Amino acid sequence: HLGIDIPGAYGSNIYASNGGTVVVATYHYSYGNNIVIDHGGGYSTLYGHNSKLLGKAGDKVKQGDVIAKMGSTGNSSGNHCHFEVRINGKTQNPLNYVRQP
Repeated sequence: HLGIDIPGAYGSNIYASNGGTVVVATYHYSYGNNIVIDHGGGYSTLYGHNSKLLGKAGDKVKQGDVIAKMGSTGNSSGNHCHFEVRINGKTQNPLNYVRQP
C-alpha cells in the first residue's frame, strides 16, 4: 500500500494539502475518482476514492481548498481518502510530510 487511508463520512470535504495545479482529475479502476496536484519542485499529491471531484486538470488550487468529496469508488472497502505523496513520481511515506492535528 503506497499511501495512507484517512477514514471519514461519505461526502466529507477533501482539502488540498498544499497549493499547486491539478494535473489529474479522473476515474481510475483502482483509485476510483482521484485528483493529483502538482506542487512544483517534483512534489505532487494524490487523493483517491472520492465520491465527487470538484476540480479539473489545469485548475490552480490553494492549500486548504476543497478539491473533492469523500467516497468509496474504485478498489475500496469503505469511505476514505487514499492520500499519496510523490517526489519525482516516486511514492513516499506520507507520514514524513504530514502531521496529525
